[in-house]
Amino acid sequence: MFPPPRHTLATLLLLAGAVWCSLPSQSSTVAPRLPLDYGVSGPNVNVSTILSAVGTPYCMRRCLGRLALAAKKLLAFNETTARFQDLCSAFAATKECLDARIHCGPRNVYDAVTSGMEYTCVTKRASFDRVEPCLREHVDPILQTCDSSCLLRANLSAFSTAPTVQMAAQIGGNLLMVAKHLPPFCSAVQCALPCILERANAVCPLSGWLILDSVLQPFDKAAALFAKAPPLMQQLVREQLSDRCAYLFDVTSLADMRKGKF
Repeated sequence: MFPPPRHTLATLLLLAGAVWCSLPSQSSTVAPRLPLDYGVSGPNVNVSTILSAVGTPYCMRRCLGRLALAAKKLLAFNETTARFQDLCSAFAATKECLDARIHCGPRNVYDAVTSGMEYTCVTKRASFDRVEPCLREHVDPILQTCDSSCLLRANLSAFSTAPTVQMAAQIGGNLLMVAKHLPPFCSAVQCALPCILERANAVCPLSGWLILDSVLQPFDKAAALFAKAPPLMQQLVREQLSDRCAYLFDVTSLADMRKGKF
């Protein structure tokens, strides 16, 4: 029996981690690190390792350094609204860089994973700009409090520094090697989302819903794809990610989250 198409399986597994990434590479050579990932103030999350571990093609990787840097700075949960502006600028620059590399290969996974950025920085930019002054004052302590309770950054750090994940990065990417390390992070996400939603809405009305909707954009795409996947593929994904991540692939669960039902 033939295995599921690699790009489809990649989409399902990568979206589960909600990390910035791209299509798996066919290369078995050592994956070079992305630039600009050293000496950055923030949590011990190695963005370049994550991107390399999931097999980001080298030609695409060369465009992602600024985006990786902006993502890592955002995770500091300090001056978050300013770091958000930096992330949007980096997202626009990355899109321009990738658009210029027309022969780099399909971007369907990258576009799906970064759909939350597209939603926040482009589609709903006016809505986020309206709540930005309020969030500028309140969002840092909200994120820090929820992170303290849910260990979101600690789990992401553990994922990016796991020896198996680092080995996957060194060999050019291996999704099955990294997938088994995702469930603790999925649990942290499930804990953090209602925490952030409730606290953000309490001080900046509607802002929590905007944040939630932005975060869930990639998972919507994953759930739609998962629902159409053959039973064999669904079983493979469930086995690799366990029940702790299964809710991220369920259309009904995602709809409930948007109603505040976690």
